[in-house]
Amino acid sequence: MFKDTALALLILIPLTVVVFSLFGFVGWLRTRTLRERSGLLERELKHVRERLAMLEGKQGDGRMNQPAATAPTKPADPAEPTEPTEPAISDKPAPSPPAGQSQGAAAKPFVEKSRIPNVAATAAPIDRIIGGTDAPREPKTSVASNRGSLEDSLGGNWTVWIGGLTLVLGGVFLVRYSIEAGLLPPLVRVLMGGAFALLLIGLGEITRRRMPEEPSSKTRAYIPGILTLAGVTSAFASAFAAHALYGLIGPAAAFVLMGAVALLTLAASLLHGPIIASVGLVASYGMPFLVSSETPAMAPLVPYVLFVTLAAYAVSNMRLWRWLAIAAAAATVLWAHILSAMALPADVLLLALYNLGALGLAAWFLVLTLYPRGSDRDDQKPDWVVSAILAAHALPVLYLLQIDLFSTVSVATLFITLAALLVLACEWPAVGAAAIAAAALGGLAHLTFKVPLGPDSFAPDMAADPVIASALLNPETQSYLHFGLAIAGLLAIAGLVGSWRSAARWALAAAGTAGPLAVFGVAYLRTDTAGLEVMFGITALAMGAGFAAATARFETWLPRSAATRELTVAAYAIATIAALVSGMAILFEEGWLVIALALITTGIAWVETRKELSILRWLAVAVAALCGYVVLREPSIAGEALGTTPVFNWLLYGYGVPTLAFAGTAWLLGRRGKDWPQTFFEALATGFALATPAMLIHHAMNGGDMQASVDTLAEGSLLTLLALIGAIALQMLNERSESKVFKFGSQLVGVIGFAMIAQVSLFTLNPWLTGEDIGTGLFFNVLLPGYLLPALLLGYLYRQSLRVERHPFYILAAGILAGILVFAWASLEVRAVFHRPRLDLGAIGDSELYTYSLVWLALGIALLVAGVLTRSRALRAASGAVVALTVGKAFLIDMSSLTGIWRALSFIGLGVVLIGIGALYQRLLRQTQTPSPQDETPEGHD
Repeated sequence: MFKDTALALLILIPLTVVVFSLFGFVGWLRTRTLRERSGLLERELKHVRERLAMLEGKQGDGRMNQPAATAPTKPADPAEPTEPTEPAISDKPAPSPPAGQSQGAAAKPFVEKSRIPNVAATAAPIDRIIGGTDAPREPKTSVASNRGSLEDSLGGNWTVWIGGLTLVLGGVFLVRYSIEAGLLPPLVRVLMGGAFALLLIGLGEITRRRMPEEPSSKTRAYIPGILTLAGVTSAFASAFAAHALYGLIGPAAAFVLMGAVALLTLAASLLHGPIIASVGLVASYGMPFLVSSETPAMAPLVPYVLFVTLAAYAVSNMRLWRWLAIAAAAATVLWAHILSAMALPADVLLLALYNLGALGLAAWFLVLTLYPRGSDRDDQKPDWVVSAILAAHALPVLYLLQIDLFSTVSVATLFITLAALLVLACEWPAVGAAAIAAAALGGLAHLTFKVPLGPDSFAPDMAADPVIASALLNPETQSYLHFGLAIAGLLAIAGLVGSWRSAARWALAAAGTAGPLAVFGVAYLRTDTAGLEVMFGITALAMGAGFAAATARFETWLPRSAATRELTVAAYAIATIAALVSGMAILFEEGWLVIALALITTGIAWVETRKELSILRWLAVAVAALCGYVVLREPSIAGEALGTTPVFNWLLYGYGVPTLAFAGTAWLLGRRGKDWPQTFFEALATGFALATPAMLIHHAMNGGDMQASVDTLAEGSLLTLLALIGAIALQMLNERSESKVFKFGSQLVGVIGFAMIAQVSLFTLNPWLTGEDIGTGLFFNVLLPGYLLPALLLGYLYRQSLRVERHPFYILAAGILAGILVFAWASLEVRAVFHRPRLDLGAIGDSELYTYSLVWLALGIALLVAGVLTRSRALRAASGAVVALTVGKAFLIDMSSLTGIWRALSFIGLGVVLIGIGALYQRLLRQTQTPSPQDETPEGHD
């Protein structure tokens, strides 16, 4: 025992001597430096006084040499008190003295401004106070110039940090050596660590009092702070070792001791700067994790964490360290989750006190003490960080509701939290976004009403899922609706009051509208609505009426200069539409819902023409998009209720009424100008206008089966005709209104028609290939709408496209397809003469083969005559192609296939026709040798 004690003394005595020697050297060095600075300041102050006396003497001489005033001066009455006259002080800097003027004269404005020497000014260089001086000027070194100096970094910064770390490691190694060597018992080791910590903290405090530098110096490491940091780290380690390593103290004592060290560290940051504050913050919030206990309790944790939060907020408020407040808030929210996870039903009251206390501390230090109260203060910019902190403090109430099963304590805490957030948002506009957090909290609380969402509900086998589903779909209807009604009412009232009197009306309006709508939607989805549809629908319509009244009032009462006025009115306008749409969706069937949504867009556009609110245009777009979604979800509009009645069914109303409504909306919006919403409605009206006959055709051609595919030429040809007619009609509209929608839409629909012709009429649904029944009529059969009518429309489209700006390939495709369809129709008609109603049955005889040549020649002649009459080069080119094809057929097919009189007639007729065509061309060429000005034609003609 004596040997261990002797060895300990041998270690401690040299260490103590070294520490105190270092302390004495540092103190002597600081004292010498302070004496030198004091002597320098005394010399400078003496020189300033001498200079001021000299300047005052010069001013006195100048006044004596001034000429006498013309007017007699009233002698001063000795009995009458005289007031000193203060010279006027100008904010402009004194001009520099001209060449040859003394520097003393240049210093007169400064002397006249204040004859009392400024003590603070004496610390500045003498050259800033007087114009010239014989005092010795000492070189001044710029701190900024040496900031990046390697010598300054190594000598004044890193050496101090490494020294502090060395002190901590030295203490650790000393304790470790004593443990490994068995020199000291555990109690002595802990006490030695505590004594070493106190020694370092004392050195830090003594050094701080003797050093003039501020803790915020950026050029040198702050030595007192390093010493204090090393001391508190050693103290914390000693306390932890006493509990965790040696068992000298129990969990309660360790909790108190380590907590006291952490809080004292946080308090020491007021003197030693942000590094000590960060260490104290981490130690304070992390300390409970280091103290283990078999029976952890919330009773000591709740007040401890709240007290640490209070201390951290107080330090951040005193030193204006925003980062410390944010870090403390984050740690407090993290502890809210931890406490909620470990809480039992018996801890509900403690958890509620923690949630309210944490929110109250954040509100006091981050809002009330930083921002002036005033609901009408529109000069406060939104503080999104503080608003997010308030929201993060509020959301853990959801845990409390689950633990307490929505009983009195948790529900009361919820409503207190909601009210606090709404009041803060209303009275302190900088945190107006907290109102949105209140709406989100209320909606989530209503959604999770008495739904088991604890850890047991999400077991790996998911056995609890049916329980969750059952709870979601079968809440206690009466209490559930009352709970939601209370939340919605609180949010709605706060929204109305805040929208009227608060500068953060945009956020309160959003909370006062979105919150009740969310609660209503959750209530409708979770409640068994059997027999309650009418009640929910009427409630939604009533909400819409209330929101509409609020919209009208705010639009009229709020001054134009009010902050976020338009956003407030827009929020209630959007809520009005949302509530009306919800009520219609509940009360009406899907068919009526589509019609109602479309008519709502027209109503919004009409209101927009009377109340100039740009948000209404986009609101109409949103409603129209919802209408389009409903149609895409159920293209038949009414589902099974559609029936088989052609034309006059839900398709006519479900597509036709929206067509008219969207067209009216586009026209109303266009009265204020064309923009994206107006263009959107033009496109939507165009799409519904084309979709209406298309859906009616498909319904009628398939006996009401909307799921059937287009597999007949009859239906395909009707849809093709619809596309071509649409392209022509849109082009006509574009020529009148110059609309981008009509211009682009006409070409798009035309290309769709081209594709349908190429695929449907010529290949996929060609009756010669499919064997489709074309009917018994020779001329009036399926071939008429399938080939001839599309060819005529393509011809018109071709002529129309020549007048306007169209892509050359578009025009070329229209002309070529028109000629192909005419040729196909003529050929299929020949086939129909011999084999109708099925064109795929029967072989081609000599008479049929000869008839093809005859018809093709007639078609070539007709095209040639039409080309001559209309002076169209395209028709004449088509005529030449048909005649060439006929000649090729005669020599390649007829010569080998025809027999007898049919072969002779074929060649005789072909020869006569060819000669006639040649004569006609010669005549045409003679007429075009000398063209006159009136014979000139547009592009595509002669």
